[in-house]
This record gives sequence, structure tokens and C-alpha cells, in this order.
Amino acid sequence: MAASTKSDERYTDEYGIERVNQDEPGFVDKLRMKWGWFDHIMLMQERYSTHGGNQYSAGITYFSVLAIFPILMLVFAGLGFVLAAHPEQLDKVQEYITSSVEGDMSEMLNQIVETAIAQRGAVAGLGILTTLWSGLGWMNNLRYGVSKMWRLDPTDGNFVVKKLLDLLGLVGLLLSFVIAFGITAVGSSGLTMRFIEMIGLHDVPGIGVIAALVAILLGLLANFLVMLWMIMYLPRTKVPPRSGVKAAMLGALGFEVVKQLGSLFFSNALSNPAGAAFGPIIGLMVVLYLVWRIVLYCSAWAATTEESLQLTTLPVPEPAVIRVRNDISQGPGSGTMLGIGAGLGLLAAGVTSLLRRR
Repeated sequence: MAASTKSDERYTDEYGIERVNQDEPGFVDKLRMKWGWFDHIMLMQERYSTHGGNQYSAGITYFSVLAIFPILMLVFAGLGFVLAAHPEQLDKVQEYITSSVEGDMSEMLNQIVETAIAQRGAVAGLGILTTLWSGLGWMNNLRYGVSKMWRLDPTDGNFVVKKLLDLLGLVGLLLSFVIAFGITAVGSSGLTMRFIEMIGLHDVPGIGVIAALVAILLGLLANFLVMLWMIMYLPRTKVPPRSGVKAAMLGALGFEVVKQLGSLFFSNALSNPAGAAFGPIIGLMVVLYLVWRIVLYCSAWAATTEESLQLTTLPVPEPAVIRVRNDISQGPGSGTMLGIGAGLGLLAAGVTSLLRRR
């Protein structure tokens, strides 16, 4: 059998170097060699775990929650401008608050509304500044985590250009989230059935089930568009369209599950005082953490497809430094050794002659 110096592709890493491996593959390795889809799942998990997927998901969640409060300030400021321009709507809002909330709470809420209208300019200015600061930090960390799933250095590029892209990404992310969560909220509330009653279809057999299915399908479509946008836009590289579409389809399913669980949690948590006090912020953090894990997992899935691995350009490793050391012997020279050898020879000859005389 002729010898071969060709590397075994099964054990060759991304740098073209064959690494040491076990002769007998384990149970999981055998499954990976047998099923390509299972090997892809393991590649996705390895990419996600070795590049800090859980840590990045937690960090993105923190910056997400931090950015929500300035965004709410902008929303309240916008409502303040609208109510200031339409006093009749303000009267209706205050009447609704008075009829819905009893006691001193209604007076306090009405006072908050009036204060928000009076200080709408200051609230809007402060909200814009804090939204830019926290929102750009949110997008930067999100883009950083997704780029890491592609083994890219997210710090490369022009600083100003990156911030402008993050600003556009922030606007797109907010709009896509409003659409995605809005469809789920409408589908899980009674607005759908009210609309059906308005158009006179409430007597159709099974209309409730049909409406729920339509709402889920619309939610999945919105989820797909959100995931496709994040998977294709956020990494600082060109994502193969086929890989991005497949990853977005998987992400849409996971996103819908998280949204349905989130709506169920919020509807139950707000029904008691303790849940109303602490449930929203805790539920929001859990939902966002799961959403970002799905995004990073889908990014890792798209980055580990065969076509993505072929297109990915890896950074060139740093050149190796080879130091040549010259050892200088400090022992006795050859002349000294010859002298010692001659002396030992004479000593041995003298001892031999004395022994013979005896």
C-alpha cells in the first residue's frame, strides 16, 4: 500500500491543519458522520458555546432593557404633543382614568398626564438623547454578538459609518418588533373577534379557530421578516441568501413560541398585585433573553452551513517567531583532555612496572 501525505478532511480545522484525534470515534461522532443534519446542529452548538452565545445574550438583554425606558419617554412625549393639540381627547382620557381607577390613584394618574403634557418638550429632548446613547449601545452589542457567531471582528471599520448603520438598524429593529409583537397581541386579544362581528362573520362555524390560525400565520410571517432582517443585516459580512432564509424560518418558529408564552405570562402575571409590581420587568427580561438566544443560535446555524463555511474568510494567524539558540560549551578544551589522558597513561605504566618487580 502506497504511503500518503494528504490530510484527512474529517479532522482538518479551518486553517487546513489536521489535528490529533481518537482512532475510534465516540457515539456522538458516529451520529455526526451518519447524519449531516445532526452534524450541522452540533456545529451550531459548538459555534454558539465556544464564542460566548449565552454571555452575549445576557449582555444584549441588559442593554435592551436599558434602552426601553428612554424609548417610553419618547412615546409619552409624543402622546403629550398629541393631547395638547387635541384637548377634547385629553378630556376623554381623563374621564376614562377617573372611571377605571378609584380613589386617589385616579387623581395621581391624571396629574401625571397633565405634567407630561406640560413638560413634553423637556421629556422629548431628554428622551432623544438617552435613546440615542442607550439605543446605539443596544445595537452595537447585538451586532457584536451576531458577528461573533460568524467569527468576525466587529471592531473593524470606520467608527462614524458603524454608528450610522447602528442608528438605521435601531429604527428598523424597533419597527419590526412593533409589527411582530403587535400582530401577536391583536391575535391573542378580543380585537379579532370584534372585527369579525363588525363584518358580520361571527355566525360562520369554526370562525374562532380560523381567526386564531390566521393570526398565527400572520405572526409567523412577521417573525420571519424580523429574523431574516437581523440575520442578513446585522453580521458584518455577506450572508448567503439560502442559509439566511433557512435560519430565519427556524427562528420564526422559535420566536412565535416565545411570543405566545410571553403573552400568556403577562396576562396571568398582571392579574395579582405582586405580579403587577414585579412581573412586567421580569417577564420582559426573560422574553428578551430568549429572543436574543434564538437570534444568536440562528446566526450560528447560518454561519455553519457548508456554503457559509466555504465563503467565510478567516483572519490570518500571527506569524510564528523562531528563535535559534547557540549553545557554547564551557568545559575543558581538547588540549587539556589530551594532557590528562597522557598523565593517566604514565601513571598506569608506573603502577604496572612496580607490580612486576614484586
